[in-house]
Formats: sequence, structure tokens, C-alpha cells
Amino acid sequence: MPTIFDAHTFALTAHAGQLDKGGEPCMRHLERVANAAQTRAGHARLIDGLDIDPMRVMQAALLHDVLEDTPRTAADLRAAGFEADIVETVTLLTKPQSRIAYSERITTLIAAGNLAALLIKMSDTEDNLCPTRIPPNAAFLRERYATAFERLKAAAAACGYTGR
Repeated sequence: MPTIFDAHTFALTAHAGQLDKGGEPCMRHLERVANAAQTRAGHARLIDGLDIDPMRVMQAALLHDVLEDTPRTAADLRAAGFEADIVETVTLLTKPQSRIAYSERITTLIAAGNLAALLIKMSDTEDNLCPTRIPPNAAFLRERYATAFERLKAAAAACGYTGR
């Protein structure tokens, strides 16, 4: 079974040379999201008593952009030995090929009821809200991410999550 190190290596290789919205290597964003999602999943397990594995959440968080932003596929993840639940979570977090509104993507994710995906998307959205990742003239992005974060937080709470 792959480890967090394996997920990190897979993502690092898949995203080699890519820069994120803030002009940093893409892996920095993935690492921040993975650390925040792992912390949230730890809270869900230890404080809320929910059946969630923080290490598996961290693997999925490291891989959350790999299907969307690289040529890698779900089949590649399975071939690398990643468990079905991790591949499912990554797939849920992947923007569909057909163009749909961001708010609809959040609605679809919430409807899936996958706590791991919700916690990862909360962490991703929170990272995207960082001022260094949003251009000063893009207030619409701040509003979009802030609204999505509140919706995701409410959906996670409906699953029993009490963290921030």
C-alpha cells in the first residue's frame, strides 16, 4: 500500500515544472493543502470520533490536482497502488471536462457526502483565499472562495465535523 511519501513523490513527478497561481512551484500549494487537510481529518477522528484516516486524507490531498492539471489518470493512480477510496476522493475533487460553474462543482462535491473530499476542498479553498494567491483586482475570487468555504464547512458539520 502506498504511503504519504509515495503520494508526495507521485504528485511531485506529475506536477514537475508547474507553477501555481502565486508563481510558486505547484507542490507548495499541494503540501499546504495536505497539511491542513490532515489536521482537519485528525480533528474529525480524535475529537469528533468520525471514521476517517488522516493519513489517507493526506495522500488524497497531495494528489488532489493530479488528474486536473497533469496528463495522469485515475488508472495511473490505481496502477501506482493507491486504494480505491483515495482514487475516488481525488476523482471527486477533479474539475469535470465539461465546463460548469464553480458553485455547481461545489454543490456536486457536497452532494457526494465524502468527508475526506470536503475537508480537502476546505483546505484547498482556504489556501486559495491567501492574499498572495489572489490578484489585488480579483475581489470576485475572494468572494467565490469565501462563499464556497462556508458551504463546505456547513456540509462537513452536517457529517459531524466540529473543527474550523
